[in-house]
Amino acid sequence: MTSIDADARTSGTIDRALNVLREATAARAKVQTRGVALALWVLRGRCPDEWLLSFWEAADSDHEIGRSQGMHAAYNGIVRQLRSGRTRMGTASD
Repeated sequence: MTSIDADARTSGTIDRALNVLREATAARAKVQTRGVALALWVLRGRCPDEWLLSFWEAADSDHEIGRSQGMHAAYNGIVRQLRSGRTRMGTASD
C-alpha cells in the first residue's frame, strides 16, 4: 500500500534505511553493498556526512572486530542525529 502522506512515506523510507544498516551491523562479513549504499544515500541531509562515511568505510574493514565496532558506533551516531531532528546544518528538519 502506498501512502499519500509525504511525511509517512519519508518516515517509512528512513525506517527501512535504518533496518538495512542494522542488519548490516549484524553481518560477520564485509557489507559494503549496494543496499547499504542506498540506505546511506537515503539518509543524506538528515545527519552529518561524517557518520555516513564512517559507516561505509567500516563496512569494508578487513578486521571483523574493528568492522563491527566501527559500524555500530556510526549506526548509533546516525540514530542519535535522526532522533534529535537535526540535519547537517544543525537546524530542525521541517
